[in-house]
Amino acid sequence: MWEPFSGGARRAIVRAQEVAHLFGSRSIGTEHITFALAAGDDEVAGVLANALDRDAIRERLGSVSEEPRREMDFTADAKRAIECAFVNARRLDHKSIGVAHIALGLLDTGDPPPLAPGGDVTALRAALDGVAATGEQAR
Repeated sequence: MWEPFSGGARRAIVRAQEVAHLFGSRSIGTEHITFALAAGDDEVAGVLANALDRDAIRERLGSVSEEPRREMDFTADAKRAIECAFVNARRLDHKSIGVAHIALGLLDTGDPPPLAPGGDVTALRAALDGVAATGEQAR
């Protein structure tokens, strides 16, 4: 399943799993993926850092757990975000799924990331489409 994902996209999913593990979650949710993408060191992270409500995301994560869970699946919304990443890559005629495609997928779920006050999902989508078009997100 993960073959079409770029190295950066794979690292983001691993970071999401680590975040879920740290917070003792039983599953990897959109909040973990969002946190992982925003914590990256790429152009997508920069776009998300300016657009997301960090406090609301942090609140969704809960508190650090003393007893992390061992086995984790994706929540239904996280699965949907990954499916939508494939759709966005195809829409842009890209052969691999990059970090920007995952971020775009998060916007297409039933549980999109919380935006900063005054945030505009249309502007965020356009910015992420722009990053995806440059190919910078594929690394």
